[in-house]
Amino acid sequence: MRTADDPLPRRSRAQAAPLRHSLPQQLRWSANRLIFYTYIGFSIFTVGLGGFLTGPLMTWYFYGDWRFWRHWSSAKHLFAHAYRMLWWVLQGKNGGFMLNVPLNAPPSTSVDRNRVQLTDSWEFGGSCGPCTRCCSKIRCPILDPATQLCRGYNSFFWRYFNCGRYPSEQSEIDYYLCPKWEMKDDDAGTRRTPGLTAPEPEEVLA
Repeated sequence: MRTADDPLPRRSRAQAAPLRHSLPQQLRWSANRLIFYTYIGFSIFTVGLGGFLTGPLMTWYFYGDWRFWRHWSSAKHLFAHAYRMLWWVLQGKNGGFMLNVPLNAPPSTSVDRNRVQLTDSWEFGGSCGPCTRCCSKIRCPILDPATQLCRGYNSFFWRYFNCGRYPSEQSEIDYYLCPKWEMKDDDAGTRRTPGLTAPEPEEVLA
């Protein structure tokens, strides 16, 4: 049965050829990411002042909404979060994949189902169910603690970086101990089925 999360029959997905993107498209995506990196660098260099003074742009990037006052309670933590993420990347704690999206990669709203599939033990279909490991482990301030939903779904950051295309490699699945996804090219005999047990406190805060 086809669903919104599974729009193509399995046979069609398996036979689908990789999309080829034109040079103008790749240049546009690269420019968009470079502009974002420059803006974030400016915000960090000014110790957050640049981001505060350009609040509408900051919340558009991360929340898809120019109305910055609606997101102030969580957006004010983005500056500290940026330093924390950069420190983890430099330490290699997350396998270095946090910033490894190629400049010319197309924006992505959802995982590439040609490369990954649901684990046999997953019981929630296309939904993440009660699992928030990929947000809680890195203490992402955009995660709404009340609803356990991402307040930045389908924003620029979601589409252009890791969130929208998660998972795109095995190291991401391993880092988050993800119970939902597995890579299709993994050896069937070594695939993990970790279930939906909550991560230990040291896993969340690592």
